[in-house]
Amino acid sequence: MSESQASEERLEKLVAFLIASVAVLAAVITFLQTYSSGKGDEADRTSTQFVIQAMQARTGGETRVSHEWQGAYQTWYELDLQALAADLAGDKAAADRYRLVRDRIAGLSPILSPQYFDPASGRTPDYSGYQADTYIVESTRLTEKYAAYNKIGDAWDDRSKVLIVHLMLLAVSLSLFGLSTTIKGFMRGAFIALGSLISLVVLAWAFIVMIRPPPQVPEAAIEAYSQGVGLAWHGDHAAAVEQFNTALAAEPGYANALYERGNAYYGIGDYPAALADYEAAVRAGREDTNAGWNLGWTYYLLGRFDDAIRVDRAVLEQDSSLIGVQFNLALALMVNGQLDEAEAEYRQGVDQAVGEMNSARLTGAQPPSSFWDYMDASAADIDNLINEMDGTPKPWGQAPAPTALRADQVQLRALADKIFYLLKDTTVALEFTGQAPPQTARGTATAFEFGTEELDDQGNFVQYNTARSFAFGLNEIQVLFDYSGLTKGALEVWKVYRDGFEDPTLRVTGNWKLEESGSAAKPISYAYSSLFVFTPGEYTVEFYLDSHLIGRGTFTVEEPK
Repeated sequence: MSESQASEERLEKLVAFLIASVAVLAAVITFLQTYSSGKGDEADRTSTQFVIQAMQARTGGETRVSHEWQGAYQTWYELDLQALAADLAGDKAAADRYRLVRDRIAGLSPILSPQYFDPASGRTPDYSGYQADTYIVESTRLTEKYAAYNKIGDAWDDRSKVLIVHLMLLAVSLSLFGLSTTIKGFMRGAFIALGSLISLVVLAWAFIVMIRPPPQVPEAAIEAYSQGVGLAWHGDHAAAVEQFNTALAAEPGYANALYERGNAYYGIGDYPAALADYEAAVRAGREDTNAGWNLGWTYYLLGRFDDAIRVDRAVLEQDSSLIGVQFNLALALMVNGQLDEAEAEYRQGVDQAVGEMNSARLTGAQPPSSFWDYMDASAADIDNLINEMDGTPKPWGQAPAPTALRADQVQLRALADKIFYLLKDTTVALEFTGQAPPQTARGTATAFEFGTEELDDQGNFVQYNTARSFAFGLNEIQVLFDYSGLTKGALEVWKVYRDGFEDPTLRVTGNWKLEESGSAAKPISYAYSSLFVFTPGEYTVEFYLDSHLIGRGTFTVEEPK
């Protein structure tokens, strides 16, 4: 055998060895790909089970809590009122019977147990705490497990896809080796070298892919996170922070724990800590609109208006229908001194609100309750800003420090007042007429005075005793004012807010029965019943006519002595 023939035979053996080696490698990778695909399917099935269980826990829990509230507590409350009415009527036997049944119900209902309800406090049961213990913690735990297994499934699926690419490359390598047997010379060597290089790259790549550990279910982190969410629902934000700290110690970079810890810090009032966690949550992958919404608002409160504007715009790019973020953007622009842009954004938000109402009416539906929350909150945010500028901040209000404001405060105050009236008018118009406020003249009213009626021994009216603060036990108050430019027969609406939140039981609607100009005394009253009095707090009364805010004033009811 000549030297050339011997060399050719060695080369053919080498190619045969390489083909056999690549075939074995392909078989191994095929097994690994099948295994990875199976693990991905297993994780996906498990995640589906957890999401179904989470939905069952939430649905069942919501039904149970609603039943307890609407059934047990409302019945307890009605019996308690009946007992009180019987006491006032002097029928002690009837009162005792009502209380006997009332207390029997309390012993049968978890929401009326001492853990959630103290009748002596005069407060309603701890609804949020009962929700947390009934289903919030469990549904949160199951939802997080769903997300964890979904992530595991995605990781195995990604691994399977990469291994399929490896098989394709090995097929190319085998083709090159096969072609090398049909030719001679330089190209044969090039094909063998290229096929070998591809095979080596695949071998190294597959090794790296397979030694990388797949994601694991962070059981300890999920448990601590779920407990933290439950504590936050209870209103115990400090304890919630500790649970979120535990979750993050077990699973650093846990985006949901960072976000919820930010919410807990926000609930405590530690806005810098909340901001740091919101930013970290976004970096860790929480790039949804809720995270952006909270981040932008916290930037605003801390006086970082450029950042607030940037984030709010990014959130609106994700979802332009978020009217609450639209108004937050306008507010940040306003305090940043960009007054024209701010007014344009506010008007765009108002137009969007009118459009949303029109769309709902066309389908015979109503906007979601959140729609009204955002409309009310947008006006309240301006009110809080004005109070902060005036040096009279409210405990329930939120606004940046006056020193952080970049706008000329005279111009800012003028625009804030203008937009405040626009938002208030629009909210009432949409609620009562379903349309934008009419382009009619706004009447005027003097500053409200508040008083109680003084009667003589025969029950005849003597005078109004006016004040700004009244002793506990009041069940009716008169709003006193002079007015002009009011249209007889126009829609009349009175709203009453206690400590920043409307009390719908004190809302009064009707048609204006007085003349165009004159003096008026409007009763705001619980006098329809002998059972109710004004709860201690600060009350703000608003008067609307023809969907225009005409007057607004504040009085206080003192704590019992």
